[in-house]
Amino acid sequence: MKQLIFLLFIIQYSLEEGIIKRSQRSKHGEDCVSDSACEEGLFCRLNRCMTKYESKNFKSLGLFDKNICNLKKKCPQNKKCVKHRCVDPQAVPEPERNSTENENDVNLLFAGSILLNKKALLSGIGANNNINYDHLFTHISKDIKNANLAIVDQETPFHINPEEKSFPKKGSNTPKEIADSIANAGFKVVLHGTDYAYSQKDRGINNTLNYWKTKYPDIKTLGISSTLEESKEDYFIYKQQNLAIGIINFSGFVEKSIPKKNKFMVNTLSTEKLAVVDKLKKETDFLIVCMNWGAKDSKVPCKKQISNAKILAKHGVDLIIGNHPIFVNPVSYVRADNGNKALVFWSLGLLVGDEKKSLSCLGAMANIVISKGKGNAYLSSYSLIPVINHKVESNQYSVYKLSDYTEELGLKTDKKFSLKKVKEACTKLMGEFANCD
Repeated sequence: MKQLIFLLFIIQYSLEEGIIKRSQRSKHGEDCVSDSACEEGLFCRLNRCMTKYESKNFKSLGLFDKNICNLKKKCPQNKKCVKHRCVDPQAVPEPERNSTENENDVNLLFAGSILLNKKALLSGIGANNNINYDHLFTHISKDIKNANLAIVDQETPFHINPEEKSFPKKGSNTPKEIADSIANAGFKVVLHGTDYAYSQKDRGINNTLNYWKTKYPDIKTLGISSTLEESKEDYFIYKQQNLAIGIINFSGFVEKSIPKKNKFMVNTLSTEKLAVVDKLKKETDFLIVCMNWGAKDSKVPCKKQISNAKILAKHGVDLIIGNHPIFVNPVSYVRADNGNKALVFWSLGLLVGDEKKSLSCLGAMANIVISKGKGNAYLSSYSLIPVINHKVESNQYSVYKLSDYTEELGLKTDKKFSLKKVKEACTKLMGEFANCD
């Protein structure tokens, strides 16, 4: 017995030493055999490197896995133990990291939600009702334009006729001029598949799409469609050299008020749409789904979000970007029953918005790098860029990177403002994925 224990100890020690002696330790979501095998700040749980948040809450996040195997626990006869997982021997193996030789890198920037409430809305309305919102993005436009492709979530449809009584209606529509500022800032893809997408009914969707098509035909809109035929092609493929990245936007909300004849106008997750996901997977090297989901005030994903994330992972989605909750939510991997895994940014919070909740001033932009050399495409790096809403009732209302924000600016919005407390809140919300200093 003592000899067996000693032998197991030697095996584990050898495995750990072998991993530690590599130039890099395992990164988030990758295989591990012990805590020491993971990068600093990560922990080995379920044989995967996880964050402290995940390792404490992996059951509630849907990360609990009954299919773990090791020397003590064997797999069913029809399964095979591969990297501590019971998998189908016929399953397609996960893409391996490939050589950096002749590698093609694509830098994507995903921003959170734009939801113009009172202060943000009024900040753009000047003398003689001239409307301009360029000031909202002045301090982050450099990051937006430096990305190969920048994507933003526009929560509400546009209102085209200001003279109508319902203009502007809180949480229901936004002046069309926000589109001009989104374009000027450098965003190339705009997500409209949201909880508010049908708030102005079919007229709101048609007005919004007509404005984009007429004035900014080069900007891709996702999540809403004017015709049934358009809805069948409601996705985007970004190509750079040998790398094709698919992007699709779903609303996770089933809007009961949408008439049956107009259901196609908002792209919602369904069996029919999963067929589109399958099609897009075959046509691209890397697949991203942008989900508008979750409760507005939530700070962690709910069971329905976790379930939908696993469904998407099962269908081969590599990355899921979440929006709608006004708070930044955790970042974690989910693993489907078939062994597929996807990285999930559960919510990026508000890019622009003046909700009264204390932490809603903090949002994030996801900085993603996808690479492809001679082999398969893979996610080579990802991080969060913390941003903060400078909420003042003038055209000085703007979004700053937290790294550029000062105590002096904060005191102009709140006499009790503390930059130290905001940075502590940033660390609590975003963890090691963001530099909150």
